[in-house]
Amino acid sequence: MIRPATSALWRAAASFHPAAMSPFPRRNYRWELISACFLPFAIACVEGGVIGVLAQKAFLSREPVASQLSPMVRDLIVAVLTSAPALTNITSIFWTRILHGRDRVRATNLMQLAVLACVAVIACAPFTVAGVFMLVSAMLAARCFLTGIISARTDLWRANYPRHDRARVTGKLTIIVTLVVSMNALLIGAAMDIPVLFGDGADAAPVGGHAFRFVYALSIVLALVGVWAFSHVRMRRRAAHLRAEARHAAAGPEHPASARAMLRVLRNDKHYRAFMAAQFILGIPNLAATPVFVIALEDHFRLDYAPSIILTQVIPVSVVPILVIPLWARMLDRMHIIRFRVYHSWVFVFANLLMGVAFMADSLWLVIVSRIILGAAFGGGMLAWNLGHHDFASRELASIYMGIHVTLTGVRGVFAPFLGTLLYSGWVLTTPPTPPTPATPLSHFAPPTSSDLSSSFLDRLLHFEGLNWGAFFVLGAFSIAGAIMFNRLSRAMRHVSRAAPAHD
Repeated sequence: MIRPATSALWRAAASFHPAAMSPFPRRNYRWELISACFLPFAIACVEGGVIGVLAQKAFLSREPVASQLSPMVRDLIVAVLTSAPALTNITSIFWTRILHGRDRVRATNLMQLAVLACVAVIACAPFTVAGVFMLVSAMLAARCFLTGIISARTDLWRANYPRHDRARVTGKLTIIVTLVVSMNALLIGAAMDIPVLFGDGADAAPVGGHAFRFVYALSIVLALVGVWAFSHVRMRRRAAHLRAEARHAAAGPEHPASARAMLRVLRNDKHYRAFMAAQFILGIPNLAATPVFVIALEDHFRLDYAPSIILTQVIPVSVVPILVIPLWARMLDRMHIIRFRVYHSWVFVFANLLMGVAFMADSLWLVIVSRIILGAAFGGGMLAWNLGHHDFASRELASIYMGIHVTLTGVRGVFAPFLGTLLYSGWVLTTPPTPPTPATPLSHFAPPTSSDLSSSFLDRLLHFEGLNWGAFFVLGAFSIAGAIMFNRLSRAMRHVSRAAPAHD
């Protein structure tokens, strides 16, 4: 029993070795594999789930920040940080244009170094309002550069890996990156939970909370090895590729990533337009729920750093998706993306509603179960996010279709996290009305006039106390609306969505 399991694990591990690859992609895969083992140490430092917990507990909950920033502002800062990975997707359209005609390896190396510089800024940020500003600025900049890296890497993978090897190579690299990010996220949380390093008991509070700085510094050193390794990657037929892009730019045709080209596709392809609309609605609660979860977890349970990061980042974003992606992949291989979404979107519905029940009941076990279910939904969502547009686009238009999809994800990231945060925490846009004194005159008990009613409504609108755990049920309603839209689209495309997608 033990020997077959050990043998299976050994074979699985050996499949990652460059020798297991065909000769053609082996050299570049070797260097990318080394890079994937080291660079993600820095990526973990700017993951939304990690930095959101770190900001909430280490920066925003201590003086002088807690007294200088209102609760609403502090919650909105958490929303900005946790939404940064999605929000910065909107910059992909600019990176595509910037990278056009440039060496992808050299550009990627420069962006990797820029990410490390941003991590260094976060490591040096003091626990002050200025430090919070440094944290937010560095986080947004780092995620913008990571978006550029993803754009450049797509071109490199297309050039360096044949189609029959591409999925296998990129899948293995993705698994390595995910595992390293999860490991370092846990290390950051564990380090922050060891006050003995910086004082015990009452002495720990004033000087504690700095452990992340040492982990971030170590992460930068390790990530430099990944940057060095990536510099050895070579883009196949690089010179010919750059010449073709230069000719394309000189000829002056419309850039494939232009807003005009994207709008033309949305205007002409009504099914893809409806698909994007349904995905937009379904994606709103998925982006809105992350900052709400970070804030609610602190309000209801006040967990240590490590369990907070495990629930926010590791379980739903890293561990569970890796386990369920093969199951979702087999399902997606057999059907059109629309039909896949008809089934898959209800997992998001269940996860969001269960989170609301968990916080309503103050049940940590239900929170854990809801995060596992959300991780299962994210696993299918990762596949649908990366591959769904291929069921609508021809090979020539695939980049435009993906550009539309990524840009709309960025648009959701601009407002959805703030919507969720305000639904949970509320807002105060004016001084709340003063309650009546005990010496209230008899006229106070007169029937309210229409002006009194409108004034009362306006006061409530300007001073909203928030829904607390009820916000998760509102987000669940958005998920239900998205699922219904996919079901209606599936019926409208019945002749297409019931067929398995063609493989190009």
